[in-house]
Amino acid sequence: MSLSSAPAPALADWPDLAVTAEAVIVLSDRVWRISAGNPGLMTGPGTNSYLLLGPEAVAVVDPGPADEAHFQALMAAVRHSGRPLRHILLTHTHRDHSPGCAALVAATGARVHGLPPLAEDPSQDRDTVVDVELRGHCWDALGWPLTVLHTPGHVENHLCFADLEQGWVITGDHLIQGSTVVIIPPHGRLADYMASLRLLLDYPLEAVLPGHGRVMTGARQVIAGTLAHRQQREDKVLERLAGQPPLALADLVPLVYDDVAPWLHPVARFSLWAHLIKLEEEGRAVCRNELWQLQVAAGVE
Repeated sequence: MSLSSAPAPALADWPDLAVTAEAVIVLSDRVWRISAGNPGLMTGPGTNSYLLLGPEAVAVVDPGPADEAHFQALMAAVRHSGRPLRHILLTHTHRDHSPGCAALVAATGARVHGLPPLAEDPSQDRDTVVDVELRGHCWDALGWPLTVLHTPGHVENHLCFADLEQGWVITGDHLIQGSTVVIIPPHGRLADYMASLRLLLDYPLEAVLPGHGRVMTGARQVIAGTLAHRQQREDKVLERLAGQPPLALADLVPLVYDDVAPWLHPVARFSLWAHLIKLEEEGRAVCRNELWQLQVAAGVE
């Protein structure tokens, strides 16, 4: 393995650093990116793992899938750092983010930090064991402050990790580059997702380090743009429900996502379902006999 001896790039140049499978991309003196070779519809160019460096130890955020090539790339990066791997941090326990824990723990004895897998969610990696539960506090085991933020929405057990001194946040699947996050009920909730996005706006962030894709700078604009996109989609749901007979979820998808390629509609169906559930919780839509319609205010004919 070889790493450039050049100084770490300026934050403004981070988006230019391409995602290349198993290559070590130095972002700063505190964070390197190593991307897994698992590209796909739901993973984009692959799952990003991040190596966090302290003076005496390192941590891996999201070791990715159980893949030998990715394990070897992570271990090579750890060896190149010259420090032991003591910690593994998880944004969440979906199968493209956490199964790589097992090999790293076996090889190094590192402890796993995060929120436990959800036993009732079939999309979870139930084999990963979380040693230390995190929810929302400052984690300083590496000798510098990392802010842990509980960000449910994509899934209930989701965390983000922010370095407020350098101005970046590792977002897992809370924000990804090049696409919007899929919300799959019941363990994904759109109301929670919107609230978690607004939570990020409370912090002085400059760069988003996503679980999939390149770094995104202009963090506040990225977050605000995602919120606006979700609101526009919700407005479109209400518009399509207005003046219509009750509609099944499947019949609503092509109406609400007529700006999306039809081959993506099976995935869009989940996010539409999440929008409808949010509207139902707010008393603005109702589902009867699996047909959705606007909720009519009491006393209004």
